[in-house]
Amino acid sequence: MDASQVDELVSRVHAQYDALRFKPSSELQFTVLAAFVLSKTSYDVGDSGSSESTTAWKVISIATGSKCLPTEKYPVKGDALHDSHAEVLSRRGAVRWTYEEIRRCLHTASGSAWIERRETDGKWAMKEGVKLHMYVSTVPCGDASMRYLASGQDPAMAALKDSSPPALPTQGSASRGRDNYALFGVLRTKPGRADSPPTRCMSCSDKIAAWSILGVQGALLAQMFEPLCVDDIVIGLGDVEESDEVLRAAVREDCDRAFFGRLGDDIQARGYRKSTPRVLFTSIDFVHSRSSRSKANGKPCNQSSNESLCWWADSETPHEVLINGVRRGVGAKLRGLELYRPRLCKVAIFRLHAGVMELLRRPKPKGSYHICKQSNPDYGIVRKALKGPDGPFHGWVISGVEWESFDVDGNIVPNTSSSESEGHIDENLNH
Repeated sequence: MDASQVDELVSRVHAQYDALRFKPSSELQFTVLAAFVLSKTSYDVGDSGSSESTTAWKVISIATGSKCLPTEKYPVKGDALHDSHAEVLSRRGAVRWTYEEIRRCLHTASGSAWIERRETDGKWAMKEGVKLHMYVSTVPCGDASMRYLASGQDPAMAALKDSSPPALPTQGSASRGRDNYALFGVLRTKPGRADSPPTRCMSCSDKIAAWSILGVQGALLAQMFEPLCVDDIVIGLGDVEESDEVLRAAVREDCDRAFFGRLGDDIQARGYRKSTPRVLFTSIDFVHSRSSRSKANGKPCNQSSNESLCWWADSETPHEVLINGVRRGVGAKLRGLELYRPRLCKVAIFRLHAGVMELLRRPKPKGSYHICKQSNPDYGIVRKALKGPDGPFHGWVISGVEWESFDVDGNIVPNTSSSESEGHIDENLNH
C-alpha cells in the first residue's frame, strides 16, 4: 500500500468506529483500537492503453481494549474472555466474520466477494487478489514497543524498557508486561505491583508473531479454511512527529524483529510457513488514544478503560461491550446462559464452528474444546515447532486444559487426549 491507501484504510476504520458511538466511560480514560480489513485492487485498461486501479475495502472487525483477567478469574466453561486486548478481540471478530461468511455462502447463490471454496480439497480461502490488513492505533505491547515506550520515559524508567535481546524463557517464569522487556517471561503482573494477581497472557507482539506462522484463523477454523496471514500491519504513530526519522526507524526495526524476524525460517508444514507482513505507519491519531485524550484534556491521560468494544461486519446482532471479560450489564446469574455470553468467547466460537461443520456435512465435534483443537495434524506440527522444546517460543505460557474441558454447550466433560504439554494449543493462537 502507498501512503494514500494507508490513510484510506485508517479513515475507514475510524469512520466505522465513530458510527458505533462508543467511547470510554470517563474523559480521563484512553483505549487502544485494532481492526482487520480486507482489500482487493482491480485494474481497468482504457482505450489509450493506460490502466487505472480501483481498490475495494471491507472492514471486517473492530475492537478496543487493553486488559486481561488474572488467572484466578479464568472461566472454566469458556463463557468469558480472559484476554481483552484490542488486537486479540479484533482477531476473534475476524474469525467470527469468516465463519459467518462461509455460512452466508452456503445459504445464498450469490456467494461472497471475498472468499471461495476450492474445488481441489474443499477448503475455503480468500479469493485471488484479496489482501488482509491489520490496524492498531498504537505500537502493540511487548517486544515491538520497547524503544517506542522508552522514548517517552525518564532515564530510570527507560532502563526498564530495555531493548536488549530477550533471554530464553523457562516455563512459568516471571513478568513480561509493559516493563522488563529484556525478560521473555510468561506470567505478567502489574508494573510496580509484585503482589498483584498474575495472568497467563503473552504480549500482543508475541501473539502477532505466532499468527505470522500459524495464521490468524486459529486451530478450529483451520479445519476448513487455509492459513490466513496478514499482508500489512498499519500502526498509529500520531504522537511521533514525522520528522523524527530516528525514532520511527527504531520502531520499524523493533516491529520487524518482534513480528517475524525473531522466528526461524524453517518452521513449516503443509500450507504453513512464515509470513513477513509489511509494517506501515499512519500519523492519523485515534480519537480515544492516550495522546488524543491528553491533548483534549490539557494534561496527561494515564488511565486505560476497563471496557472493550467488539464489532464484526454483516452481523445480524449489534456490537457488544465487554467489561472484565463478560458483556456489560449482564448480571452474574445470567452470564452462564447462551443468550448472554460474549459472542467472541471460546464456547460461542466453538458452537459456531460446530454449526458450520454440520452445514458442510462434516463430522460434528465430539468431546471437549481442547480435544477438538488437536484434530488438525498440520497445524499441530507447526505449533510444536514454534512452541516445542527447540522452538523460538518454547516458553509460551499454557493456559491449561482445565480451562478448555467444555463441550459445545458449555458443559464440563472429561478429556481423553494426549498430555497437556504435548497437545495444548494456547487460546491466544486459536480461540
